[in-house]
Amino acid sequence: MNLQNQKSKIEPESSSNDTCASSIVQPITTSNAPSTTGSMLRLSLWVSFSAWISNFDNGYAGTVLIMPSYKHAFGSCEQVLDPNTYANIQYCSLTPLQQSLISLNFLFIAIGGGIAGVTGQYIGRRGSIQAGCTLAIIGAAGMLGTSGSFLRYMVCRSISAVGLGQLMAASVTYGSECIVANKRGLSLGLYNVGLAGGNVAAFAVCAGSAHLEPTNDWQWKTPILCQIPLGVILGAGILMLPESPRWLMGHGREEEARISFSVLYNQSPYSPEITAQIDNIRTNLANERESLKSVSFFDIYSRKHVGRTLTSAMIMVGIAITGIQFVQPYATLFLKGVGISDPYLINVIIGLCILGGSFFGPFIVEYGGRRVAMLSGYIVMAVCMLTLSSVSTALGMDETAEIVTVVLLCLWAFVFGGTIAASANLSSVEMHSVSLRTFGQANTTVFYGIFAFGATFWTPYMLGAAYGDMGPNVGYFYAGVTAVIGILTFLFVPETAGVTLEQIDEGFNSGIKAWKTSLPKNKAIASQKRNMAGGNVGA
Repeated sequence: MNLQNQKSKIEPESSSNDTCASSIVQPITTSNAPSTTGSMLRLSLWVSFSAWISNFDNGYAGTVLIMPSYKHAFGSCEQVLDPNTYANIQYCSLTPLQQSLISLNFLFIAIGGGIAGVTGQYIGRRGSIQAGCTLAIIGAAGMLGTSGSFLRYMVCRSISAVGLGQLMAASVTYGSECIVANKRGLSLGLYNVGLAGGNVAAFAVCAGSAHLEPTNDWQWKTPILCQIPLGVILGAGILMLPESPRWLMGHGREEEARISFSVLYNQSPYSPEITAQIDNIRTNLANERESLKSVSFFDIYSRKHVGRTLTSAMIMVGIAITGIQFVQPYATLFLKGVGISDPYLINVIIGLCILGGSFFGPFIVEYGGRRVAMLSGYIVMAVCMLTLSSVSTALGMDETAEIVTVVLLCLWAFVFGGTIAASANLSSVEMHSVSLRTFGQANTTVFYGIFAFGATFWTPYMLGAAYGDMGPNVGYFYAGVTAVIGILTFLFVPETAGVTLEQIDEGFNSGIKAWKTSLPKNKAIASQKRNMAGGNVGA
């Protein structure tokens, strides 16, 4: 069959003003609208795998701080008298500065996110993910040979972090541009499952390697070694998936975009549904470029787009500073400091709580909405942190208070996994316009990296006995921060579930206030648009 002849039958030459009219006359029903296909599911799983790798690195980084072999490799050692046996033993410790410097990783994640704005723009979403995998593999391989030199360890870790920043910025953008609108939240909720799964896997690997001899460097090297084959699998496997059709359209490669949509929708490249989607993207890009003329990074801070840019950044900053950078990397250190035995095991349990919540996350963000997920999550998380500190203040750290601390941290983790983690990554990328999404999400990743660095840097000083020595009182601080982020979310984050990325653009252009948006209203808008277009509007 001659596809070019088919194209002329479905999409006769017309002006952009005739696009809607030509779509309406197509004899299509709403039952023909694209739905989730096997290709979309595979893409969602691969995007979640990139999240798994990113959070695996973050999960092990704080846990190894209490490993004897890690302290021996990078800390200061001295001979001390064992109070039980009165024998001379070697005691090794890390300074608070060394503990805080693991947070330097997030600054390089920010740099990687910024670089993703360039690689994502010029070599595509898949190419950016492959570049990130390459750097992560190089960094992990280098760390394996750095025992005894904390400087070399941090240099290699920073190289790996640049790669992880690219993965974080490119993967969720890639997924959001390829999944059909009415299943975008459900499918990309798997990204959060990947984050939680990587976290649990890191804790579990560390819990296992902790049983090696205290002087065996493989105690801390084992989780690093795991990252190398994972990066190879992700980088090679991404070639089995199509490039983002919206990226292809943005670079004038319409025929390739049709083929990409055809793989994702499991339809002919010139089907009415794909043609309508192509028309919508083309019209949207034309409208944007009419005012922008050319697209550059600085356009995200233009008067028209600065609000969307800062809203996206605020969403991810909220993740960084409301407690996850305390619970995830430093829960082991904190629990050991308040006298709770076997902090490795409890850390695994907390990780499992995040993972358990993440299984509910896709359904919450798809059928409840992004705003509902974030607002309810922040309320419960603030209450958990406030209660944790209040109980400890009232009871002291006795056995009852220790049990309450673990229970509340687990509840906090479950709620975080099911609401904030599930909605924030997805919602942040949906804030940007179609033509500026690459640069916008790169900017968001930079903001996230900077604030995550701050959150992980100040935590050891807040907990250290010689410095803040806050102990359980740290909950008061995070409860206050969470309340502020919750208020900002209510005021500035609109509901984006149930509508296409182009319809989100229309909502921002209309100037509607964030608190006046909702999932039922979005469904009504999407239904109206489908009826106007004959039911063939897709992702």
